Amino acid sequence: MTQRSRQPYTLVGAEQLTASVYKTGDEFSGFDYRFNITRLNNRSGRVNQWFTPDDLSAIVKLVRVLAAELADDGCMDDALRNQLFHLAASLDDVIANISDSTHGATN
Repeated sequence: MTQRSRQPYTLVGAEQLTASVYKTGDEFSGFDYRFNITRLNNRSGRVNQWFTPDDLSAIVKLVRVLAAELADDGCMDDALRNQLFHLAASLDDVIANISDSTHGATN
């Protein structure tokens, strides 16, 4: 039986960005994942899909969270799962470097 859901499998976020992750399929035909990204305007409470350069670090953080969440699910092939685990770990280093540079730390 193929699962077609209009409800997100999970929601993840970083700063003002959120992603709704959808999972379809089954253990026989395999699973597919899709996600969208929206930006919350803190002043108006509205969401949109227009991004600015100020959103780039939040996008990196959101990609890190998405990679870890998808890899943690375990319903994808091992090669992609391992790639996502490595991506999340690599982005941890990138995010730490970004954080260090914005707080005046030196390497």
